[in-house]
Amino acid sequence: MKKLLLFFVLLFQMVVITGYSQSADPSSKKIVGTWYADANRNTRWVFTADGKVFNYDKNTFKVMYRYTISNSCQNNSDDTLEFVTLMDKDGDEYCFRINAINENKNGVLSMTNMSNMEALLFVNDINIVITN
Repeated sequence: MKKLLLFFVLLFQMVVITGYSQSADPSSKKIVGTWYADANRNTRWVFTADGKVFNYDKNTFKVMYRYTISNSCQNNSDDTLEFVTLMDKDGDEYCFRINAINENKNGVLSMTNMSNMEALLFVNDINIVITN
């Protein structure tokens, strides 16, 4: 009887853990899509699933970067934080700390530019209004 009870307890734990890991989308999935700069909706970044981000201004393509998401970026490293590293065609890297990606489906991407600590806000729908 004890073995059967232990089996059910372990089975329940596996279901809970598996369900949790499948329901929580990683940042690498949540960031994919089109994000409009909150300060200037004519500027948009398009993140693709294959690790590229395209920058547009007024529907004119400006630059393409390769991006990675990890717990470290340049001189920054923290197991509890995530960073986006953008790399241009010349190998120059740009580091951004991810603050939030579409939390509670609010349509907001919040990052901090680690070179100057500037907060950057993006929205995934041009009609979203961010209120503070």
